[in-house]
Amino acid sequence: MDLREKLIRQFWAYLDKQKFESVRSLLHEEFELIWETTEEIFPSRDALINVNRDYPGNWHTIPQRIELFDKGAVSVVLVYSDDIQERFYATSFYKFKDNLICKITEYWATIEIAPEWRKKYSISKNR
Repeated sequence: MDLREKLIRQFWAYLDKQKFESVRSLLHEEFELIWETTEEIFPSRDALINVNRDYPGNWHTIPQRIELFDKGAVSVVLVYSDDIQERFYATSFYKFKDNLICKITEYWATIEIAPEWRKKYSISKNR
């Protein structure tokens, strides 16, 4: 397995187990996280650790797909909570430096039921 994929899988495994401080070992000292859908920049490893530690609920992560390219990677991860009845997909683009994750740009999407008007055009995955 490629080192980049190992880093990504370990990153999400630490978040899944709420081992937030352990994430630090995977992140470059120049780390930056961008959440595009809310237009937020978290400019450091500490910011990523703190926002995940303080985020309400007990969240779990299941990587669905990881694709490697040139010097980066992209992942799609299912994120869900035991306490809160919400599920999300996090689509994350990674940059690496010195064999560590240096930057993550994420796009979060809520999993929801398709609107009624669109159902005549599609087939539900849950059928």
